[in-house]
Amino acid sequence: MAKIQAVWALDVGQAALKALKLIPGETPDQVVAEAFDFIEYPKILSQPDADPEQLVREALETFLERNDLKGCKVAIAVPGQAGLVKFIKLPPVEKKRIPDIVKFEARQQIPFALEEVVWAYQQIGDDDEEGGDEDFTMAEVGLFAMKRDQINRAILPFKVAGIEVDIVQMSPIALYNFITFDKLKGAESKDSVVLLDIGADNTDLIITDGTRIWQRNVPIGGNHFTRALTKELKLTFAKAEHLKRNATKAPDPRSIFTAMRGVFNDFASEVNRSIGFYSSVNRQAKISRVIGLGNGFKLPGLQKFLQQNLSHEVEKLDGFARMVGDEVVGQPVFLDNLPSFAVAYGLATQGLNRSGLRTNLLPPEIEQVRLIRAKKPWALAASALLMLGFSSLYLGEYRVLAKVSTDQFKVAVEQAKSTSKRGAGFKSDYDKAKGDWNAKNDEGKALVGNAADRGMWPEFLKTLSAAFPDPVRDFKLDPSKPRDQPKLDKLRIHIDAIKPAWRENVADEWFSAAAGIGPSELAKSLMHPYDRKTPPKGEGGWIIQVIGHHYNPYPGGDQFKVPENLPTGVLNPARIDYGPYGYLVKRIMPALETPKLRLYGISHVTLAWMVTDKEWTTEKGAQTNNLASNTVPILGPPTAPVSADSGSDGGGMPGMMSSMMASGKMGGMGQGGSGGMGGMGDMSGMGSAMMRNMMGGGMGGMGMNPGATKKVQLSTLTRTDFLIQFVWQEPKPDDRLKPGSDEEKTKLAEIRTQVVDEEKNQSMVVMPKEEDVAKASLQQSSAVDSEMQKATQKAAAVLKAVSSGGGAGVPAATPKAVAAPAAAPPK
Repeated sequence: MAKIQAVWALDVGQAALKALKLIPGETPDQVVAEAFDFIEYPKILSQPDADPEQLVREALETFLERNDLKGCKVAIAVPGQAGLVKFIKLPPVEKKRIPDIVKFEARQQIPFALEEVVWAYQQIGDDDEEGGDEDFTMAEVGLFAMKRDQINRAILPFKVAGIEVDIVQMSPIALYNFITFDKLKGAESKDSVVLLDIGADNTDLIITDGTRIWQRNVPIGGNHFTRALTKELKLTFAKAEHLKRNATKAPDPRSIFTAMRGVFNDFASEVNRSIGFYSSVNRQAKISRVIGLGNGFKLPGLQKFLQQNLSHEVEKLDGFARMVGDEVVGQPVFLDNLPSFAVAYGLATQGLNRSGLRTNLLPPEIEQVRLIRAKKPWALAASALLMLGFSSLYLGEYRVLAKVSTDQFKVAVEQAKSTSKRGAGFKSDYDKAKGDWNAKNDEGKALVGNAADRGMWPEFLKTLSAAFPDPVRDFKLDPSKPRDQPKLDKLRIHIDAIKPAWRENVADEWFSAAAGIGPSELAKSLMHPYDRKTPPKGEGGWIIQVIGHHYNPYPGGDQFKVPENLPTGVLNPARIDYGPYGYLVKRIMPALETPKLRLYGISHVTLAWMVTDKEWTTEKGAQTNNLASNTVPILGPPTAPVSADSGSDGGGMPGMMSSMMASGKMGGMGQGGSGGMGGMGDMSGMGSAMMRNMMGGGMGGMGMNPGATKKVQLSTLTRTDFLIQFVWQEPKPDDRLKPGSDEEKTKLAEIRTQVVDEEKNQSMVVMPKEEDVAKASLQQSSAVDSEMQKATQKAAAVLKAVSSGGGAGVPAATPKAVAAPAAAPPK
């Protein structure tokens, strides 16, 4: 048997470089530590004044001065928060087809093109059942992937230092290899174990039963405790870090722990939430204990606090069971930093082929370059032999060609070419005729339309109506009681119109489009943090534009007193006046951002336009047909292509629905007191502007000039007109989940976890001010009014020229050739 190479495992952390050299032991269940190194940086990499590249480069130079890597494999770890870990149960297939099935699953599971990632898989467990068919298997595989640029960034410091990396593995997988080899291998219990590897900026949380692995990155690490001290005690980062490490020796330890208590609570809450989610997904799993790793776990009081707040036993790693070697294991530096060597231990066991998971994320092109370099001498010799052989073959064939190069042979070749050319002409004529027939056939299908689309729009309106806030449902108000009417009037939402607009590529044509076509930066800042970070995906979708108004006034008086004995699930009835802007961003928009609606295909909700009139009266409503006083800057009409396929394959709502929306047959909906559907209408920005032009200046001529006394008697309201835009990409029939099913619950839990995580990551984003939103909205309306006025003047000039006989150089035209321009966003 060939001798197994020694392995150097290097873990580049935020605070120090950990390195461990292992060789095989006397038995397969034992490894020997020959050397180690622990190089602490002068500064933590994430400190504001630190240069991470320089610090890592200096640490690697120090490591190479102390240690010899010749003849050893090198394994490194990369952070796992950006990696993908999936376990997939394959259907019964032939063993030789497993790679093809896994590649198909990889395209479905990995949210990037496979060319942009480095991925690998490994079959889990024993795939051969006793007495089963040897040609078939029901395999379960683990799929692991990470973006190629992130891996290249991790390898770059080693390449600069002249270290050739053989194995690249994610830190959570290295921790899994450590715990399965050192603690769980050979154990009779199948209980799950929780590993908490607390780093400087984040914590890797891994739950495993020895076979499968579930991991999550918790965005809380040792630096969060340090920053809490800098904030509460007004210290520099360096002094706060020193005080944190020596908290028990400080003059006033109580004040130190009080300053860090908030971070303690947040950390325990995140761990509890992660364990709870894992238990809800894996109901048969039983968690036996929690093991703390990393130097961050040495924080005084952390273990005791977690023990009190978690319902599981919490223990600190104090030794390695299957590692021997007195030269390393007995060293004080190694023992003092032992919890931080778990990742390096797991990497080294993989390099010695002792680990459970052996996937390697080293880019294939690097392996190929090394293979070519190793075989270059052999390749040169083989190339010389091939050139010699090809030369001999060429000379032999040339002699044969000279024998048949006659006039008769040339005539036969010309005849064959002529026949081939004529056959190609016949095929071209056939293809052209077939193309013409297909075009006519598609035209006929387009005229017939698709009846499957007719049920989509009512279903969408029903779902949208149920999502909007309902004062009767939410605040338990009674529409039949007069005392509840003032509250209902403040809380009702009046939808004037719903305008859909189709986009072939929502991300390019709307979300990331130039100013004036897609949402402005101000509107994007009002989106959910998850939507701001994640552009819409897919081939096409609808931009749904909800035009409406409400009468919620500015807050005044004692608005936030919570009444006694308030039933569970009922909103505080004292909180009625949210304000024009607050009611939109705190009640209406969050109602459209729920995980249930995201599962339905609704995302990227934003407030595109808002205008507030603090002195709205019924007189103004009569002048504008109760529509907005300012022009609403809506997008153009839908342009979805007509398709003869099912409704979900052509971009959501092709065919019948596209034509109905484009022609204006489907309008808005009014939100009633009970949350039901109101009247249908189709007058929005364009209609309100035209009504204002026709009636705004003509009322005085008709004798309608109320005096000051009458104006005082009018009751004024605070009316807010708004335009909310969001993306709707209807799920395909195969992707729809049965309501109430376990698959739907699991998907909702995943969406909820993603949304909550992104909300925490983006918690520092400042909400735009109301005056900024109102100012931008008025500018949009003014720009649209200007464009409409230019179009109206041009149309009037053409009509005048036509009525006078064509004018000078103006051709005669019928009135129907002149139309008012559709409301469009400002340029």
